[in-house]
Amino acid sequence: MESYYYNSSTVLKYLRKVLNEINTEYVDSGLRTAFIMKRFSSKYKINEEYASKLVLLCTLKDIGKFYHDSFIDEDKPALVAASSYAFLKHCSPLGDSAKPLLFYGAKYIEGIENDDYYFGLLITLIDQVVRYNFLEYSLDEIADMLVLENTNKYHPDQIKKLIKLLRTEEDIFIKLNEKNSLFVHEVTSYIQHANYTDEELLKYIDMTNFSFEFHNHETLAHTVTVAVIAKELAKLSRLTENQINCIELAALVHDIGKMRIPVSILCKPGKLEPDEYEIMKKHVVYTKEIIEGCFSYKIVDIASNHHERIDGSGYPKGLKAIDLSIGDKIISIADVASALYCKRSYKRSWPKEKIIEMLERDAKEGKQDARITQHLIDNFDYIISLAAEKEKEVLDQKAAMEEEYEALSLSESLTKFFE
Repeated sequence: MESYYYNSSTVLKYLRKVLNEINTEYVDSGLRTAFIMKRFSSKYKINEEYASKLVLLCTLKDIGKFYHDSFIDEDKPALVAASSYAFLKHCSPLGDSAKPLLFYGAKYIEGIENDDYYFGLLITLIDQVVRYNFLEYSLDEIADMLVLENTNKYHPDQIKKLIKLLRTEEDIFIKLNEKNSLFVHEVTSYIQHANYTDEELLKYIDMTNFSFEFHNHETLAHTVTVAVIAKELAKLSRLTENQINCIELAALVHDIGKMRIPVSILCKPGKLEPDEYEIMKKHVVYTKEIIEGCFSYKIVDIASNHHERIDGSGYPKGLKAIDLSIGDKIISIADVASALYCKRSYKRSWPKEKIIEMLERDAKEGKQDARITQHLIDNFDYIISLAAEKEKEVLDQKAAMEEEYEALSLSESLTKFFE
């Protein structure tokens, strides 16, 4: 099995592809804002470590708007800011570094000395410049409009610095307006040079599952428990550390293709009709399309083979044991075990005895690998306890995010910055 190697560039590419599945406009706007922030940080000597986080924040600045399909009004910037901040604080490695986004869309109030507020205003200003550029205004027109608009709207010193930057570095608008998207490469290369640990990068991959959770409330617990079960089965199968990591990562992304499945089918509180089931089955193909080019081919294969069965009765290709790697077999069993264990819109969590009975039946009928299945049965209580711990952890994160958002949405001290 090949290396599970990935870096901040590939993880960022994956994150972009996932968020693009929800709304391309937000991601494109974020990258453009990030590009100018990167140049601004360099010209005005902002601490490099802090600057890299600012650039990443610009990329993710509109993540709170992914809520608006359900309950966040996009015309209420304080709510969008609160949502983006709460999400990134609790569901990403950024934590408190996301605080500038609390003031994204806020207005300038003279006399407030606070770095988070200052950089939140800067993100807001740069975002407005990106909008003007998209509308094909010239730099002189943009400068005039910013000054005319600036009735306590933007930080006056930031306007001067930004216009000076844009006049000095004329290639900024040229790159933003070219079709080859060189600005995207510059942003991703800059972020790539930040010193992210493997643990942090995995958390950013986890973050995509939370972003998907905005639109589907069934998948998050299933995904993380599949990853835990698959990792433990890989250990019990005496695989190498490299193989174990490969399988865990594949498990974390194995259901991302469900983003393309209509929620009416994904969360239907009952048995799917035959035509609906055929649509649901396409999620494995969509998973492959989304993650291809981000991770190694082996990870792509394992993630997209999780519904194959060793007797050829699975989908989408009807592969048999000889065609399937041990990673494919492990994640297939982990997926079934998690699906039975987790609550769904159409079912309750199955009891231990019934889950084991189903696992034994699949192995006996030749659908699943008997040896791997036995590892799970023999260590069932321990493995499921680990899965339950991880499930509680992510659901607690989600609850903390929602609680923080609720508190901020009612906060008069935050709202005053947007009035």
